[in-house]
Amino acid sequence: MTKATIMKNLAGNDVYIFLYRFVILDNGIDFVLNEAIAHDLTPDIERKLKPCAHACAETLQRYRHLCSGNVIMDGNILVTGEFEVMLSKGLGKYFANVEKSRLFEDANNIANLLQEVMSQNSSKDGISAKHKSEAPLDMKQSLENMGKKQRLESELKAIAEGKTIRPGIKKMSPDDLPEGITATCGYDHRGTCYLFEHKTEGELGRIVLISSPNGQTQMQSELFLGSNPSNLEIKKAIFGEVVSAISNHFDEQFVI
Repeated sequence: MTKATIMKNLAGNDVYIFLYRFVILDNGIDFVLNEAIAHDLTPDIERKLKPCAHACAETLQRYRHLCSGNVIMDGNILVTGEFEVMLSKGLGKYFANVEKSRLFEDANNIANLLQEVMSQNSSKDGISAKHKSEAPLDMKQSLENMGKKQRLESELKAIAEGKTIRPGIKKMSPDDLPEGITATCGYDHRGTCYLFEHKTEGELGRIVLISSPNGQTQMQSELFLGSNPSNLEIKKAIFGEVVSAISNHFDEQFVI
């Protein structure tokens, strides 16, 4: 009789139930879910789950080149009954504290949702709840809602800490942006995020405002490459105008 193999997580701890893992692919990050749990996902749980998984994958994508293996993060219930989320060995040291904290927060949210599925035993009367007719998931709207919530929480925290925006800082309006540009709130583990879109060229990119422990604010911009390389140079030029316009308003404290 052979001894059963006990699954280990990235930290080498014994796993009781595998929940999920994020795996590096050639062109992105794949979210691998426990197959049995995935079968019993309800539409409501799926709506909450996918934006969290998407946000985690976006963050992990930025660190994939520092990962030594193909699994960059996993979440499991250990034999002790505790949930543990782990990054690939040594990867955590490259994260800013706030970014890692928000990544782990969403990782825990995913685990809580999956454990809710297990406790519900969603398949009733022989019909799986996931086959019920529901409105399709709007990922962009879900992430926008998460971003607005994150921004509100950050503002409330700043107020609680007695921080104020420096006088004289002008709040931006749509007229301050290049013609044909719309801005919406996005969601990013690094900080407050805004997404920019052009009326004819489509999605351009994002700008993230990252607060440092010393009270300074850093602005990072990212161009969306998209699947159509023919208009990439046009998008790059337009987004450059957006970044320049915003940079003119950006000085330690920034309001949009």
